[in-house]
Order: sequence, then structure tokens, then C-alpha cells
Amino acid sequence: MRYAKTLRAIRTTNFRLSVLFAAVFALSFAILIVIVYITASSAMRHQVRQTVEEDAQTLTEEVRTDGLSSIISDIDERLRSAAGSARYYYLADAQGNRVAGNLKAMTAQAGWITRPFTAAETDDASLLTDEDHELWGLGTKFDDGAFLFVGQDAFATITTQEAILASIGWSLVIALLVAIAAGAFASRRFLSKIDAINVTSTAIMEGRRRERIPTEGTADELDRLSANLNRLFDSNESLLESLKQVTTNIAHDLRSPLSRLKQGLEASIQPGSSKKIQEQAINSAIDEADRLLAISSGLLRIAQIESGSRRKGFKPVELSEVLERVGEAYRPVAEDQGKIFAAAIEPGIRIVGDQDLLVQMFANLVENAIHHTPRDTQIQLGLRSIESEIFAEVADSGPGIPTDQREKVFERFYRLDASRATPGNGLGLSLVSAVASLHGIEVALEDNLPGLRAIVRFPATRIQN
Repeated sequence: MRYAKTLRAIRTTNFRLSVLFAAVFALSFAILIVIVYITASSAMRHQVRQTVEEDAQTLTEEVRTDGLSSIISDIDERLRSAAGSARYYYLADAQGNRVAGNLKAMTAQAGWITRPFTAAETDDASLLTDEDHELWGLGTKFDDGAFLFVGQDAFATITTQEAILASIGWSLVIALLVAIAAGAFASRRFLSKIDAINVTSTAIMEGRRRERIPTEGTADELDRLSANLNRLFDSNESLLESLKQVTTNIAHDLRSPLSRLKQGLEASIQPGSSKKIQEQAINSAIDEADRLLAISSGLLRIAQIESGSRRKGFKPVELSEVLERVGEAYRPVAEDQGKIFAAAIEPGIRIVGDQDLLVQMFANLVENAIHHTPRDTQIQLGLRSIESEIFAEVADSGPGIPTDQREKVFERFYRLDASRATPGNGLGLSLVSAVASLHGIEVALEDNLPGLRAIVRFPATRIQN
């Protein structure tokens, strides 16, 4: 099981990215270390060369000033005082005989000399180890044929260089292993989150719709993805509940007209029915069919609005004129029902939108205020702008809507118990909600003390200057 999880983690994009980053890091690290190594090696070589050249220059000047014999004692003194310091000297006279130094033999070669070096070549073999050594030094030939060599064993420098290379190698290996291990760990964590998403999604598909993906509060990409998916699941659950409610409401609202339609048609074909009874039954059936068609048309219109296709035809609209038209159309209707209708509309307000849909939205709000309130109710239609914001309202002094049902009345076919005795199909406010959503408009129902106030707030993006 653990092997399978590890294999899955290795196959993830996250792990491959971690390996890629590790490779880029290793390459960058290697380039940096090569630069450091070259710089450090050059500095150590320069230090050895400078030390040897200064010593050789001092002895050479003394020979040229006081003669060859003058440095024999100096070389012996240097060897005694620098015992164990890996310093080497060779002094030969004009006949090639060694007269001073701790090297047994040396080819008379002028200039800088670098060559392998063994214990057999020196009288000071105790200072050498079994490792390979290199002799770095400077040879000087004098006019009379004498020869002087001053050198140093580079074993310590070479060993330091090798130690630097070894530490670099181990550091690189450890860095790669740590990077790969971190990638594997991150991949397994990534897989655990993906598994949680898959498990929750499967549970929801199996019917456990309240299951949600656990979040850790880290606010990383996976946590944000989980939170967004949870919101999606919440939205889907809400839509399913809404669909369930709509289905129930449709069945409830269509049952009565269909029953009446069936009963009327059955009555019209009863034996012995008079022509008048048949005509009444047919007319009643036509009325019920018209009501069913109105419901179907309302549902189709809401679906068309919610599809967003009408948004392409948005253009500047004189909102003030729209509300004035609605007010003029419904003022006589309200007064015929014994209600007081008033309008306070600020002129010159323009927005971008669909004029026909906006007319329908405000007409539905005013119709609700007229049809669901008693006589002598005061109805107010208003429009105003406040600090670059536009507010419209339809207010009444009627019975209002209970607070816990103000959101539900925007659902399809949802009707208050007190409204079921009045004509209507429960789609008016659903259409208002669809038009508002299409335009990005906020519609809120509030207390009017007494009555109800529908506040319509337009977004700044829809305002036309």
C-alpha cells in the first residue's frame, strides 16, 4: 500500500516539478561551486608561488652580491628554523655538485618548476606521507654555472583542493536528496488533498449531498480549490433544493387548473348536456388552458433571461422614463381598486440595460403591491440618485411579507398562503430576480413600517453618464 502511494506520488506533476527545480538548483549550485573552487585554488597557488619567489629572490640577490658561499649557511638556517614546513632547497656549484639543501638531486632548469615529488628525492623523508606529492618551485642559473632551487611541497594545497571538491560533491548529493524528498513529501500531501476531493465528490454523486471537502485553513492553492468546490457543492445543493421546491410548487399549482380542465371537458360530453352547458364548459377549459400557457410562457421567459443571451443587446436606457411609463400605466389600476398611488421620480437618470426587461421588472413589483394589499393602501414608486448610486423603490403600507419568507418569494411558484386565493402563478418575483441578476441589480425586501419596501440598487458599472 505504501509502495503504491509512493509510486503515485512520483508520477504526479508536483513531484516532476520538484525534480526539475532540484535539477536547476543542482546546476546553479555546481556552477557556483566551480567558480568558488577555481578562485580558491588560484588564491592558494598564488600564495605558494609568491612565498617561493620572495625567498628565491632574497637568496639570488645575496649570491650576486656576496658570492655562492654566502647563502650556504642561510639555507641551512632556513631548513633548521622551518623544520616540518615542507620547504625544499638545492644549491649546486659550477661543477654541478650539491653544496647545500635537503634535495638529493635536481636538474638545473631555470624558471618555474612543477613536478611529482617522492620521499626518495629528499633527505627529509620523515616529513612526507605515502600520498602523492608535487614540488612547486623556482630554479635560478647563475653566470658561473651555479644553480639554486627554492621550492615547496604542494601536498597541503592539493589536499585542501581535494577536500573542497569532496565537500562540494557531498553537499550537492545531500541537496538533491533533500529536494527530491521534499518533492515526494509535497506530492503525497498533494495526493491526499486530491483523494479527499475525489472521496467527497464520489459521496455527493452517490447521494450524500451534504458531504464537503475538509479544509486546513492554510489558504494555499489546494485549500482555496477545496473552498471553491465546497461553495460549488453548496450552490448545487441549493439548486437541487430549489428544483425540488419548484417541482412541488408546479405540481401544486397545476393540479387545480388541470383538474378543472378535465372536469369541464368531462361535463361537456355528458349525455343530455345542453348546448349552453357545453359552451360554458368549453369556455372554462379555454380559460384554464390560457392559465397553463401563461405559466409555460413565464417559465420560458425566465429561462431565456437566465441564459444571459439578452445581455448582448444592452444599450443606454432612460430609467426615469421607464418608471414614469410604469407609473402612468398602473396609477389607474391602483385607483380603481381604491388605493392611493404616488410617484417621485428624479429625471435624467440613465443606465445601460434592456429596456423591455426593466419595464417588466418594475411592472411586476408594482403589480404585486397592488394585487396583494387591501383598499386604502398607499403605494409609492420612487427613483433617486445619491452620490453616484441609483436607488429605485416600490413601497406600500399593506400587510408586508414575514422576514423568514422574503428570500423565498423570489423562488418559482412560491406563494404566501394568504396569496393563494388571489390570481397569479408565483412567477412574478422570480422574473424580477432573473432580470435583476442579468443586470447585476440588487433587489432587497425591507419593512416599510407598515408594509413592504422593495429596494432596487443599480451597480455603478450600469450607470450611463
